[in-house]
Amino acid sequence: MVRNQTNKVAMRTQKAVSDAFLALIRERAYAQISVTDICRRADIVRKTFYNNFQSKDDVVHYLIHDIFCEMESRVDFAHTSVRQILLFAFRFVLDNREALLLFYHRGLLRFAHKIIAAYIAQEHILARLEQEAVDARAYKYIAAQISAVLISVIETWIESDFQEPIEFMAELTEALMYRPDSGRG
Repeated sequence: MVRNQTNKVAMRTQKAVSDAFLALIRERAYAQISVTDICRRADIVRKTFYNNFQSKDDVVHYLIHDIFCEMESRVDFAHTSVRQILLFAFRFVLDNREALLLFYHRGLLRFAHKIIAAYIAQEHILARLEQEAVDARAYKYIAAQISAVLISVIETWIESDFQEPIEFMAELTEALMYRPDSGRG
């Protein structure tokens, strides 16, 4: 996918494709959506689609990446505590509940795992680990584990109809991320 686009035509095309995909995913399952369907809905030809995206999976990654860009524009990850980031993330999930429920019910949250792991690996969250106690080769695995915890907690929160307060979710997730045995009560 073409990122950090400054070409206004390409940006409009990417927006049209992502809007078309979102409209289609409201109507049918992910497996039932083809690139041709997306092109028809976006009123573009396949060549234009492939100039901007490699596949329909790439469109989902684009949408998830946009969510993270929106979050990054609101939070300075480098100078914010993990708890504050998690509070913001759970508030963001609640504020965007409709879209996340759609992604959840269509099985698309799985696409967020690698993107979240990449953000964790490149942001300051891993800096919270005791540097001398952790082999640098382990960072990518730790980021993957933290991402899996976050996605699992969000999915379970969705399944429980967002019953627990944001503060509880942030505290629990932080404990599971950094002290996995602390959720025992």
